Amino acid sequence: MNLKHTFATGAGTGAILASLVALIMLTIGLEIPSFGAALAVFLGMIIVSAFAVKKISQRIGCCDPSLKQLIPISFLTFILPILGAAFGAPNSDLDTLAILILLGTIGGLFWATPFALWNHFRNRGSDSD
Repeated sequence: MNLKHTFATGAGTGAILASLVALIMLTIGLEIPSFGAALAVFLGMIIVSAFAVKKISQRIGCCDPSLKQLIPISFLTFILPILGAAFGAPNSDLDTLAILILLGTIGGLFWATPFALWNHFRNRGSDSD
């Protein structure tokens, strides 16, 4: 994958993940009944966003991103920008949720950078992408 595809899939992963967190905030708030349920919901959102970006990218014929890259991007995006912003959010208004999705997209771009650079320098000699 080239730089553009890696950044696009990273941003997409962050945006989908933030959208799922915003959906959770709208429907049930952040008051999940137990630690086990919270862990299952959080891990489910991380995996679903990575799989969704992989399937969408394949379906539109853009690229074939690796889950070895998408799952860490999703996990790191969830931990750093999204979780802190979700817990610190003053309310669940549409402005707040839009900012959360924007933060998720920026976080996905940020965490995709090491993978993009790794792919770029690893594939420098090949002309396939």
